Amino acid sequence: MRKVLFIGVTKFDFQKFPPLHLERKYSGLSQGIKAYVLSKGQPFHKKIWNTEFYLLPPGFLGPLAFFLGFYLCLAKKIDTIVTQSPLLEGLVGTALKRLFKKELIVEIHGDWIEGPFLSKKRKFESLERKIVPILARISFKNANKIRGVANYLIEKAKKIAPNKKYFLFPTFTDIDIFLNEKETKFENFILFVGALEKVKGVEYLIEAFSKIETGFPGFKLIIVGDGSELNNLKLQIANLKLEDKVEFKGRLPLEETKNIMKNCYCLVLPSLSEGLPRVLMEAMALGKPVIGSNVGGIPDLIKDSNSPTTPPAFGWAPGKNGFLVEKGNSEDLAEKLKILLKDKNFAIEMGRRGREFVKEKFSNERYILAYIEMINS
Repeated sequence: MRKVLFIGVTKFDFQKFPPLHLERKYSGLSQGIKAYVLSKGQPFHKKIWNTEFYLLPPGFLGPLAFFLGFYLCLAKKIDTIVTQSPLLEGLVGTALKRLFKKELIVEIHGDWIEGPFLSKKRKFESLERKIVPILARISFKNANKIRGVANYLIEKAKKIAPNKKYFLFPTFTDIDIFLNEKETKFENFILFVGALEKVKGVEYLIEAFSKIETGFPGFKLIIVGDGSELNNLKLQIANLKLEDKVEFKGRLPLEETKNIMKNCYCLVLPSLSEGLPRVLMEAMALGKPVIGSNVGGIPDLIKDSNSPTTPPAFGWAPGKNGFLVEKGNSEDLAEKLKILLKDKNFAIEMGRRGREFVKEKFSNERYILAYIEMINS
């Protein structure tokens, strides 16, 4: 059984009760590999689910991660190093690969060029914009294998490192708990789930909702999530006089989010940039129609009449399983919302097609098998 060191920036907090989806992920992976995780969080060391976690405080994932990785490669006799991105983690993984002659797998979960600068302002952005492509190039050139969560990410990486082994499958989503949900309803609310950051484009959803809400007086907009844009979004809602029509739920655990999502009329993800968003798969698994921006990996999941004619990443269910809209275009989004809200039967059929697509392509078992196969190939 190969020993695998995962290096990432995901924050784990084992002081609290760990989420069930993490147990399913790592217990599943332990069927085929011995996993060691080097990331952020607390406590420093935790053995659980046949996996060992080594967790550093936020802000210490640079040199300290390298020295801890150095120790783990020696003490645990690591066979394969997996980095969550081609940037800082990729640089640490590259250094360890060269020192210990280990296999290196570099993962791509989002646009490494623009993504870091869309979520928040950076003090030294002009300098970092020069450094980021260099870090990515170093990681890709040194990788033995590269895994992308969306087709467009793999195509970008191939321009830098064309002769690598590439793998395409999404981030782990505990999709089975959504697929197994039986009691769903189509209640009169539109749902957004995600971080309240500029990159998610929530302001365009609020603007689109303001254009249609008088025509659909029984509908509300519910927003699940938290982030730095919360106060700006509340101000926008006040200016549009939508306080009675828009409800913020804050950040919620997965189970509570599912309980809201299972009763929504539709889910909207108006992002400016995305990898392969789990929230769309979750909503589709519940049989909900979805609307997403035509960016990043979203077209890998949503097919409508305006989808590109090039072969999709994961194959399509026949017919429409959602709507794609131009990013930042509230008029386009408003028109798509009108179509869905006017015709409930059409919305239900769209949701059914989406559910069939996700059921076929994205089960928990498929993820575990794909990951173990990648490691052992």
